[in-house]
Amino acid sequence: MSHELKRESGHMRPAGDRKLLTYDSPFAIREAYVRLRTNLMFCVNGDGDPCTTFLVTSGSPSDGKSLTAANTAISFAMLGKKTLLVDADVRKPSQQRLWAGRNTSTGLCNYLVGLGALGLASIEGIPLEIAFCGVIPPNPSELLSSTRMKRFLEASRKAYDYVIVDTAPINTVADAQILSPLVDGVILVALSQKSTRGELNAAIDSVNRAGGNLCGVVINGMDMKATKYSYRYKYEDKCGGAKDYGYGYGYGYGNSGHRRQAQGRSGQS
Repeated sequence: MSHELKRESGHMRPAGDRKLLTYDSPFAIREAYVRLRTNLMFCVNGDGDPCTTFLVTSGSPSDGKSLTAANTAISFAMLGKKTLLVDADVRKPSQQRLWAGRNTSTGLCNYLVGLGALGLASIEGIPLEIAFCGVIPPNPSELLSSTRMKRFLEASRKAYDYVIVDTAPINTVADAQILSPLVDGVILVALSQKSTRGELNAAIDSVNRAGGNLCGVVINGMDMKATKYSYRYKYEDKCGGAKDYGYGYGYGYGNSGHRRQAQGRSGQS
């Protein structure tokens, strides 16, 4: 894929949005993403290999999936891991707005239809690159299910330590289901006091039907002072046993050995 990539001159700073993770972010926020990152590193795919490519989606719009995707990518890059963040929400892309930066000359959609080499934006100070969406296409599902998209993800897996793919809400359109089998793991994002049990169950069922590997659920916007570690979340494993898990803060995670509907907290909306 190297001959099809074009790294733009100059660097962008991770300061376009005040909620983007930086070394100066509040301790609780940084620690939440550190714990998320650490446990994602222990997730395995269906072959038992460590997960290195993750898709981030949500049940509904405005649950904070794009911010979660960006901060997860930043967290891996802060560890020194060569990381690629891909804005594959080709219907309502958010990464360019979050990073408050210029778009690359050729975005993901432009590249997928063969309009040039994919331009990548480099982030100053950390080994993170971003593939922005580019021009919004009239046929998003077809582009994401194309052979070119599959080859792009396969090549990215080899070129980077970690790949984070931001995609559209899974209960709204089919895009996340199309991409779920092409990555090692899926991260589902929900918003406290907004996402319903029905929405979460529908999203989890969609991931499972698509053959995706659900690594866990991140819940944004938790009022940690109000919960005082008392929040509990029930999930059912493949053996049919119902279990309760309580967490302080951070996230929930799973792997291919369990069907987990885990609770997580990042402290951000």
